[in-house]
Amino acid sequence: MPDEFYYPFFSLTASNLLDNKDETIKAFRKLEMIWPNDTPAQVEFYYSFYRQMIVLFAKPYMSSEFDFGRTEFFEELFSFGEKLAKMPEFKQARGVKHFIYVNRTNFGLYNILHELKANVKTDTYKPHVVDRFEADAVV
Repeated sequence: MPDEFYYPFFSLTASNLLDNKDETIKAFRKLEMIWPNDTPAQVEFYYSFYRQMIVLFAKPYMSSEFDFGRTEFFEELFSFGEKLAKMPEFKQARGVKHFIYVNRTNFGLYNILHELKANVKTDTYKPHVVDRFEADAVV
């Protein structure tokens, strides 16, 4: 994964960046989830929606252990995906191309772990996340 994707993406889940709206929007802009020509209303919409999506998708990484055998998590994921598929705002793809790989890889892994009813210790590895100023220099 190129640095210009890795750092802003993993900073969202490996730190408290999602608690800082301005910094989250900056990361979303770097990841092309929010575009330069989006209106303030669109920025707010996409910020809110993408933040909700990342919080949901990153649940396994946000605790020290995760039970993939629980169906509630997968019901939430599928419900969110169905909602997204019906929204006209997402008919045109957003985000850098690397999302395809990361999303498919994670979703495939999640499904395998679900079938295995695996309870996984998820706090054994944290991605390398540079501080915001160093990340800005990298990107």
